[in-house]
Amino acid sequence: MKVSNTSESTFVYDIIAGLTVSFAALSLGAAFGTMSGRGAFAGMIGAAVIPIITSIFGGTRLQASGPTAPMTAVSAIVVAFAYEHFTDKVIAEQFITLIFILNAAMLIILGIVKFGRFIQYVPQVIILGFMNGIGLLIWFDQIKRLFGLGDKTQISGSLSTNIIIALITLVSIYLLPILLKKMGMPEKFKKYIPSMFVTIILATLVTSVLNIDVEHVSLGNSVGSFSEFWNTITLYFPTDAQLYTSDILLQALPFALQLTLLAYLDSLLTSLVIDNMTKEKTKQDKELIAQGLANGVTALLQGIPGAQATIRSVLLLKEGAKTRLAGVMVGIFALLGFLVFSKYIVLITSAVFVGVLFKAGLDVLDRDFMGAYIKNQWQSNKLRNMQLLFIVYSTLITVFIDLNVAVVTGTILFFLAKKYMGITDAEDDFSKVESEYIQE
Repeated sequence: MKVSNTSESTFVYDIIAGLTVSFAALSLGAAFGTMSGRGAFAGMIGAAVIPIITSIFGGTRLQASGPTAPMTAVSAIVVAFAYEHFTDKVIAEQFITLIFILNAAMLIILGIVKFGRFIQYVPQVIILGFMNGIGLLIWFDQIKRLFGLGDKTQISGSLSTNIIIALITLVSIYLLPILLKKMGMPEKFKKYIPSMFVTIILATLVTSVLNIDVEHVSLGNSVGSFSEFWNTITLYFPTDAQLYTSDILLQALPFALQLTLLAYLDSLLTSLVIDNMTKEKTKQDKELIAQGLANGVTALLQGIPGAQATIRSVLLLKEGAKTRLAGVMVGIFALLGFLVFSKYIVLITSAVFVGVLFKAGLDVLDRDFMGAYIKNQWQSNKLRNMQLLFIVYSTLITVFIDLNVAVVTGTILFFLAKKYMGITDAEDDFSKVESEYIQE
């Protein structure tokens, strides 16, 4: 009887944790889909499919995978490149699908050849830098959309109205939990009110009731029936012969490599965080294979690729998840939400998702090192200044040149500095660093 009660209790915890995290997964999925240029539909497909596959087959027992900010930033570049170089929409979409499938295949190959162990060789300072770079790229992308800068078409409607909607959305996501606390709402209820999801709903209700004339979100390659969906899948499967010339493949491979590197780093670094919380050990190669399989299936379904998501994975654990079922339920609930809410997504104004993506950019940015740097007054510390230099280097290279270049050159330069200058890497957790640590 005790076993039955325990099983029932575990099941309830997993269901509740999965439901809670699914709100964030679905909201971010729609926002990331919009950011990618493929439409909200593509992001929600990834938010539903990826966590189910990775939770069943992955090497991290408790996790929440799906579209992430870094992966989406690169996916947006892929989509923009495809439509710039191919005038035929079908060929452009097939090219995008080809790149996403190549990314999936590369991840599976990395897992098969047991490449997961090499995550330990990427310096923390380089990881912090490229994550900062990704966060900045997301901000720049949204600013360009608001103002119509560079290659971006400006969001239609009043500029001032769109800016106000975006800023109110961003502030509300942070403010809602504070207001609920001030109102005295018990924690056991407050944690089931996802601020991002609620903010999107409230903002949509307000803009709809007031009939504000601004641009709304596009679903992208949406479908009305299973047969229509199947036709879309077959139409955009990369079958055109011109995609398999040496010139086109050489254009596709760097994008696939960049997505693979990001998925590798995102997933395995998150797995280290989860391992630290659960006191378990991720099977890193198994994790790569599962993530590749998930990204491959999502690509075929015309979604966008993803990776293990740190914030969603940590949230899943904090909500009391006990088994792999919790991660599966994230995907199932996201899928149900997608089926229920997809027709209402077009009511959301584009500026609301700009605010959501500004929040995503903030989440990606590392604030721990700079916080410790200022708090502990490391300005006169040679070692800390060198660590800061590497962070700034990889940030700038990521923003202005390329993520792959930032990680590869930054890692090589770091190990040269380590050998000849005695530099050490930054800590994984700066909350444990005392103010007098490594002071000169």
